[in-house]
Amino acid sequence: MAEATVQAVQPYELHGTRYYRFILLFDGEQRPREARLSHDMAYPDPAAGDRVEAHAILGIIDGVRKLEAGTGA
Repeated sequence: MAEATVQAVQPYELHGTRYYRFILLFDGEQRPREARLSHDMAYPDPAAGDRVEAHAILGIIDGVRKLEAGTGA
């Protein structure tokens, strides 16, 4: 898991299921990464500026959760 800041988020629907397109800037990195996740892999009402913890398997982001204020480094 790694901490990141949401640079942008775009909700959309595909076959009746809510998805989000996240642009994330991970701590210590200069280039943002994109992740497309279904609603059940993200937290409610994501927004630009949120601090998050992203979970990845083999480099593919498969979950994002919002960090509470005061959590993390």
